Amino acid sequence: MLQKFRARFGAVVILGETQRIERILATARAFLAISSLVAIGLNPTEAVTFSRRAYGLLLIYAIHSLLILVLVQIRKESSAGFRLGVHAVDVIWPALISLYSADPSSPFFAFSIFALLAAAYRWGFTETMATAAGAIVLYFSQAIFLASSRPAIRAFVEGEFGANRFILRGLFLLITGYLLGYLGEEQKRLRTESAAITRIISRAQSEVGLRASLRVVLEEILNLFQSTRAVLALEEVKSGRAYLWIAAREERSREVAISNVELDPDRRAIYLFEPPGETWHAARQTSLRRGHRYELYVVSEKGTRLSDVSWIPPESLQAAEPFGSILAMSLSAGNEWAGQLFLIDPQAGTPEMAVPFFQTIVRQVGPVLYGVFLMRRLRTRVGAVERARVARELHDGVIQSLIGLEMQVDVLRRQPTMTGKLAEGMTRIQQLLRKEILNLREVMQQMKPLDLGPRKLLDFLAITVDKFGRDAGISARFISPLDEVAVSPRVATEVARIVQEALANVRKHSEAQKVMVRFDSQNGFWRLVIDDDGRGFDFTGRLTQAELDAARKGPLVIKERVRSIGGELSVESGPGKGARLEITFPQRTHG
Repeated sequence: MLQKFRARFGAVVILGETQRIERILATARAFLAISSLVAIGLNPTEAVTFSRRAYGLLLIYAIHSLLILVLVQIRKESSAGFRLGVHAVDVIWPALISLYSADPSSPFFAFSIFALLAAAYRWGFTETMATAAGAIVLYFSQAIFLASSRPAIRAFVEGEFGANRFILRGLFLLITGYLLGYLGEEQKRLRTESAAITRIISRAQSEVGLRASLRVVLEEILNLFQSTRAVLALEEVKSGRAYLWIAAREERSREVAISNVELDPDRRAIYLFEPPGETWHAARQTSLRRGHRYELYVVSEKGTRLSDVSWIPPESLQAAEPFGSILAMSLSAGNEWAGQLFLIDPQAGTPEMAVPFFQTIVRQVGPVLYGVFLMRRLRTRVGAVERARVARELHDGVIQSLIGLEMQVDVLRRQPTMTGKLAEGMTRIQQLLRKEILNLREVMQQMKPLDLGPRKLLDFLAITVDKFGRDAGISARFISPLDEVAVSPRVATEVARIVQEALANVRKHSEAQKVMVRFDSQNGFWRLVIDDDGRGFDFTGRLTQAELDAARKGPLVIKERVRSIGGELSVESGPGKGARLEITFPQRTHG
């Protein structure tokens, strides 16, 4: 049980907290010394022979306490050496003053209690027990030295400092030290938890977006538990889709990088399995006789430890995330999300301390992240509704008016009186109106929210290409040998936007007569090709995305969208010979 209190988490250091503790202790020390001096002066408890010495020692200690109080008020920060020196004096003084009182109920014994209290308040359990042991050693050493030196004092020692009294005083110090150390340890643990949770929540709420908030939370948890990797596996209950978020600390920069992928059905069982309890810790142990085995520490939802749990982590988890020890907790967010959070090889604290601490932090921070997710989704939906409303107004208002105006211009242009330059001018006006109508329709397409999935993407692309051909008067064709594509909704949306942007560029800039869009798979990658027979770009040959960036060429919007899905863009062009955009991205792409 002692190990539980020795293995403490590093307390969260707050600027100025150490000095504040020293000021509190200095004030208490001065009060104890002065009040004890006054109390003994009003009602002496010692023999007259030793009263002057007692008064003298107490007076010196009172002056020492006042000097310490002045010093800590003046200094901005106290060094570790200063604190240890002051604490050593607090331990030695009771042993010195105890020459004049052997009774544990004496007010002099309060100085020993104060030394224990100061150790518990400054540090924790281990230091408090060390202080109690040091005080006991000082008492015994003092008694042995006095008993073996002067006969007069020996008689006093034998009468007043008998073995029973020493045992009683030592036992009382140990009991008091244990209780104060335990209370101090628990108080520090609660303070560490509160400070950590407050800092994590404040940082998460200050970030914009779910990804940034999640990165902050995982980074703080990695720091607290001195782990280098955190894995969050989540499953959307309604759709059954699963995602894996990974936060890992980079070796050189020591910064935390976060990435996410969509879990394939065959990989889902690696991270989403039935755990032995809500929170658990497994440490891998290897022996020649028994091979690999795991030492488990499992806690239920109520926070109670589950004993006699016969369970081992899945071998697939060990293969995917090699670990010596692992700390994990089951998660749920309403009826929408469920999953587990794993910390690989945590170093801070024993399982007895780490598991409850981890459980408390995740329980407090989880609702905050879920709130960020709901707020983000709400904003997305509100924005989508507003964009849809503006698109409807454009369609019902401006576009209809432009179409009516274009039809009237066409009627006027066909009048017999419209000849020569006047007819040419009316034709240019009609073409301009037609162009603006197409531009507005493309803007409307970009504004409309897309809700695409694996079963909708190919159909959407086919419809988009066919509609583009009809509106722009360009021969457009969509080709795909696939029946369905396994990509996340976000990636499907980005692919659809890329096609819309590419077709808009073809109409505006290429003067092409034909355009072909193809979507297929090749060597584990999805491939999207847009090929036209227009003017092409102002370069000849094939350039990769890096070369396009270096030369500051190529479609800027498409390049950014390709990066967002982890893809690669290449452009092949020849002036007057058309252009070919080829986009490839991994089939297991970020969700």
